[in-house]
Amino acid sequence: MKKKQDRILDENEVARYVRQAVDEYFKNLDGEDPSSSVHEMVMSCVEKPLIETVMHYAEGNQTRAAELLGLNRNTLRKKLGLFAKQKTASSLRSAARPERHAVKKSAPVHHSGKRK
Repeated sequence: MKKKQDRILDENEVARYVRQAVDEYFKNLDGEDPSSSVHEMVMSCVEKPLIETVMHYAEGNQTRAAELLGLNRNTLRKKLGLFAKQKTASSLRSAARPERHAVKKSAPVHHSGKRK
């Protein structure tokens, strides 16, 4: 049976980054419990860049990307749709921030097309 140190040495680079990021996450919690599922948090952080990178490698070909990812093409399409919705929702949230600017109201336009 391998020791923990030997298993860590056998990990690939991605696994080392994940381990390092999760260790740092728990250190930053400073003894507090996580506010959400750690698994869900990590998966959501990893899945989008993984899919985007594979889509780039597959030159936008969803069938090829799905094969490389080991996903059904429809599952890939669903995930891409979710990412697009998240991006839209994120941009809407930033546009709706309370940074208000004074707007000068223009005079109402009447049927003649002239302003009063």
